[in-house]
Amino acid sequence: MADKKLESFKIGDTQPRTAAPIKGSGKPQEEAISLGFSRIENMLEREDPVNVGEDLNKILKDLEEYQEKAPSNKEKLAAKKAIAAVERAADLMDFLFQTKEQMAAN
Repeated sequence: MADKKLESFKIGDTQPRTAAPIKGSGKPQEEAISLGFSRIENMLEREDPVNVGEDLNKILKDLEEYQEKAPSNKEKLAAKKAIAAVERAADLMDFLFQTKEQMAAN
């Protein structure tokens, strides 16, 4: 008798279904055409290069202050890595804004 109960046992019968079925994205076709970097694309289209640079410089300043006050070497190293990443992001944004200006000039 126990064998018949095990034959019909399924884990899905004991667990509630929480995931909703996947539907279409619902985004208009314009937004669907993207390279996968929507946040960066929006910054390039809508933001001023000076404001973006100021925001990134503020983040760098905050990270440098945190690095000086970090209680452990592990946190200092993490702050150092974050500073390097933000510097690379700032360089990338500068390059992208310059490229955008060159493309608009042509």
